[in-house]
Amino acid sequence: MSDAITAFRTSNPTHLPLRFQLIEGRMIVVSTDAQAGAPPVGSEILSINGMAVPRLLLQLAPLTSYDGTTDQAIAAKLADDSDLMGDDFNENYPTLFGFPDAWRIEWKPVGGTASTTADLRPIRFAQWTSLAGPGARYRGDFYNSVSWRLNGKTARLGIDTFVNYRNPVQATAFLNGFFAAMAEAGTDHLILDLRRNGGGSDEVPVALGRYLIDKPFLWAKPQRLKAVRYGDLPRHISAWGDRDALFNPPLDAFTRTAYGWYERTPVLRGAAVTDQDTRFEQQPVSQNRFTGRLTILSGPRAGSATTMAIAQFKEKAGATIVGEDSSGSAEGPTAGRIFLLNLPASGIKVRVPEAWNRTAITRFTSGKGVGVDQLVVSTLADFQAGRDRAIAVAQGSLPARSDSAALVATALAGDWTGTLDYRDYRKDTRTTLPTLMRSDGQALAWTFDDGPGKTVRSTERWVFDAAGRSLTITSGSNRPEPWRVVESRASADGTSFTLVLDGASEENGRRVIARKILTRDGNRLRITKQTQAPGEPSLMRQSYELHR
Repeated sequence: MSDAITAFRTSNPTHLPLRFQLIEGRMIVVSTDAQAGAPPVGSEILSINGMAVPRLLLQLAPLTSYDGTTDQAIAAKLADDSDLMGDDFNENYPTLFGFPDAWRIEWKPVGGTASTTADLRPIRFAQWTSLAGPGARYRGDFYNSVSWRLNGKTARLGIDTFVNYRNPVQATAFLNGFFAAMAEAGTDHLILDLRRNGGGSDEVPVALGRYLIDKPFLWAKPQRLKAVRYGDLPRHISAWGDRDALFNPPLDAFTRTAYGWYERTPVLRGAAVTDQDTRFEQQPVSQNRFTGRLTILSGPRAGSATTMAIAQFKEKAGATIVGEDSSGSAEGPTAGRIFLLNLPASGIKVRVPEAWNRTAITRFTSGKGVGVDQLVVSTLADFQAGRDRAIAVAQGSLPARSDSAALVATALAGDWTGTLDYRDYRKDTRTTLPTLMRSDGQALAWTFDDGPGKTVRSTERWVFDAAGRSLTITSGSNRPEPWRVVESRASADGTSFTLVLDGASEENGRRVIARKILTRDGNRLRITKQTQAPGEPSLMRQSYELHR
């Protein structure tokens, strides 16, 4: 945005008066400013200013920037992005639709049959940042974004940002207190929670590495740039730091690669290697180094320097990754310093990465973040119950199950009543039908009330392979749908169960990625199907909300 628009948005109310999170492809309210008529926390937003939420998100998605082909970042950044004006929704909505005088919000309880519409006042940016959101505190600093818990021989260290340039601290010294406490307690398992961490300064994860990696290590390869001379562009570019060093660096500070890159020769910042000298060999700390088991909690909000750190600790510290795949680029992001190029005719500012920062690792998938070792999908049932299954999995109290067929049969069996929500293939609007379902655990008989005098019936059959790793769903005379089991977990007391299936589907003549999530909590059963095409967020296609 131009400086004038940024100033306008800072001093005038333009933001949504609520925070949301996309869960199972639905826009779920996380907090509001408590205006009269505001949707309650946990409700689902169906449309905003007359446009169905799926259609709106699909229009905003192409404006979301992220590394590589990590499409999981889209949903996360639409709801929370500290690089911009809070999130990519509020940042980009005015670009397409202008500043609304009011926000008309259509919402309903999850699984409800009737929706409510409320006209709400926009709020100022400062007020918006005070609302509780799905991610870390807006533009927090490393020193005040650390949480800590020690329970027996297990410790949990949460770091919500690596940003250490606004209010810097010496990272190795700052972290020593936590690791000294672990050493004194004899901690043998550290759970490092980086799910809310979008990145920041390299010296913080380097300092972590000094406590977690047991031998000398290199954090980053030499930085590479596409250009080191910029003609007259610098007069249109704003950037922090020494401008002469940025735009007129000595050419002998680089070597030219065979592919035309300018590779910067690393230079020590002082007389000895510090946490900031990421391209020189780092030494493990001599005291309080952690030697036990390391588990890292990851998710789609993790990107940039955080994904680089997860990749390092997985390769060099043997970390087990739990949660969901990170965003960002494991091989290194095109970031570091961002040039803000001011387009002279419009005043619009374009973010241009200065360089490619390359992670010193040997194993990665090009264009991807870091994959998990144990998948734990965030579900709507988890949100409603206020539970964190990823922590339970990391602690070993919620293991993966191999008896998925038996668990699903138990979850489905019985007579159920509730609703079917589905998204129209053409208009993306929502339809809700009263629904009955009867199942013996494999065969599902559905009855839908499709309006006065119109009853629709259908059947499905769910059949697992012998190993319980794949499932075939046959609906009437339709072609059988193959699904792959990617997560199957049940609580120790048997009251809750989660099954996640991945597959593919066809919508409007195009092949799409599909995911089906089944959750059973007591007498509540939910079966949701989400779909997405490359470059789009995963959105709900249909969902059954049942009870008995």
